[in-house]
Amino acid sequence: MSKPKILLIEDDLDLAELTLLYLTQQGFDLTHSESAQAVANLPADLNFDLIICDIMLPDTDGFSLFAELQARYQCVIIFMTALDGQQEQIKGLELGASDYIVKPVNPELLVARIKANLRKFPGEAAPQAVTLHDFTIDHTHQLLTIGDRPQKVTTQEFDLLWIFAQHPGKVLSREYLFEQYVGRPYDGLDRAIDLKISRLRKKIDSYQIAGLTIKTVHGQGYLFNYQPQTADKG
Repeated sequence: MSKPKILLIEDDLDLAELTLLYLTQQGFDLTHSESAQAVANLPADLNFDLIICDIMLPDTDGFSLFAELQARYQCVIIFMTALDGQQEQIKGLELGASDYIVKPVNPELLVARIKANLRKFPGEAAPQAVTLHDFTIDHTHQLLTIGDRPQKVTTQEFDLLWIFAQHPGKVLSREYLFEQYVGRPYDGLDRAIDLKISRLRKKIDSYQIAGLTIKTVHGQGYLFNYQPQTADKG
């Protein structure tokens, strides 16, 4: 599996070095540019899954650069800046940024936010849909169909089911589910994810489809699977 490719646009070289080191250790493939001109000089065939862009750059501002980045790379773009005003945050999100992170940021939180955004906005290499027998969950169109019948599901239920469906038959820990769903590290105390899973399980049970389950694996986590039951052939 290839490493997610990230472009970091940051003119603070000390911060850039620390960020590059940490994210590389976490399994990401990093490229650094310190200005808009440096971005323009990058090879034309270089693609990224996610861009982290500062706003206060030496030759322009991140807001002005955003449209160019969006058109050129068509990927997830996150603003990471010391500008913490509400108007700046609103402007960044209204431009189309997937997230707005105020510096300084905890490195673990940064990684969690990156993973959450990559999950919500998968690139071309990531699966857009998962099919198990006649169960299909389509991330692009936010659709769930079982046996060619569309099933009603809320946005929150869909997001959680999407995480499970990518790992059928595997036990997922509470920590992993919390980080993927909420977008921040698990603190060891929050039980909100358990409540979400309980509600999702009730929704799945309401479909009355044999073999479709989310099981609790005590001491380990939760396991999603779908094994349709078929009549025995005599």
